[in-house]
Amino acid sequence: MMDLIAKILTDYEDRIIDGASSWKSVAAVLVPLYLDGGELGVILIRRTASERIHGGQMGFPGGMVQENDGPDLLRTALRETEEELGILPSDVGVLGKLSVRNTVVSRILVAPFVGSIPWPYLFTPDPSEVQSVHRSSVRDLLRTQVEAEMHFDFPPPVYQVDDQPVWGLTARILNEFSEVIGAAMKS
Repeated sequence: MMDLIAKILTDYEDRIIDGASSWKSVAAVLVPLYLDGGELGVILIRRTASERIHGGQMGFPGGMVQENDGPDLLRTALRETEEELGILPSDVGVLGKLSVRNTVVSRILVAPFVGSIPWPYLFTPDPSEVQSVHRSSVRDLLRTQVEAEMHFDFPPPVYQVDDQPVWGLTARILNEFSEVIGAAMKS
């Protein structure tokens, strides 16, 4: 399945969307996928409430570009994923990239990369940044959209993992991922 996702993402023409002309900072995230018994899963984190930006929210591991990252946004996503979850960059099979998006409130331009990790994986979350680690089958997560929109007061799309709302930029990334690899997920 990971090979099929990589092929689909290789053929996918990502773009810059969501009012990206108004950004004030640049960041990158990793959408970490895994296979568990043939079922495609995804890892999300809940940021600590003390995080300056998006504290307490569900999201993907990632963060702001730092000077030593250079112009390589993938390097940023992998560095941040290692810092936040302890996932070694050498353990990530980069599958591709989704469209660059702008967070609505904080106006951060975010480049989302999709990668596979071996499963099971021993995470070592940084307690100063990560309150909790959540995993979900992609199929089950995407099925929560309609139900979650009725229970949470956030603009759609909204998903739900472990009774936590997944909304905003993270939900828009999940939505695009679902649209792009939808055929692969149905097989």
